[in-house]
Amino acid sequence: RITRKLTYLQWDWIIRCIEKKAMDDPAYERHLFLMSVLYLLGLRISEVSETKGRIPTMGDFVRDQQGLWWFQTVGKGNKFREIAVPDDLLLALKRFRLSLGLSALPFRAEQTPLLPKQRGQGGLGTRQVRHLVQYTFDLAIDAFRDAGEEHEALDLSQATVHWLRHTAISLDVTHRPQEHVRADVGHENPSVTA
Repeated sequence: RITRKLTYLQWDWIIRCIEKKAMDDPAYERHLFLMSVLYLLGLRISEVSETKGRIPTMGDFVRDQQGLWWFQTVGKGNKFREIAVPDDLLLALKRFRLSLGLSALPFRAEQTPLLPKQRGQGGLGTRQVRHLVQYTFDLAIDAFRDAGEEHEALDLSQATVHWLRHTAISLDVTHRPQEHVRADVGHENPSVTA
């Protein structure tokens, strides 16, 4: 049975490979941030991509009166939701923003695209996001093959962007109440989360 989620080992190799790339070349900071956002927030690709009706921006990260950070998005069914931002994502956000020459944290209603294009204006579309994720997966697949881990490479070669969402949800429900996870990921039906 295909579980359609990444193993801990696969995620570890994916993130280590793209971190190394970003250390060698700052152009890969965007790849690293994208993977962090998808994995740590369990977002759908449509929630980070520019679409006809919406461009996700840095201003979608908001801080409440208690100093906690939230990510605001419009998801499936055009439904608005706020997702709790974990500390690890705040670190990734700061790193990415500093690589762009921006302040460490976004200001209220900031219009900088969440995933800005390297050339031109606006944010990345779905096809471009999918390409960046696949490139990152391919780095780990090559690393697995170089290490003689053909089984891991073959398994990871089946992965899609949506596997990051499944992985995030699966890990999140092990240490948070299911109803909180369900609200964050935007599932209306509790059985879908289960």
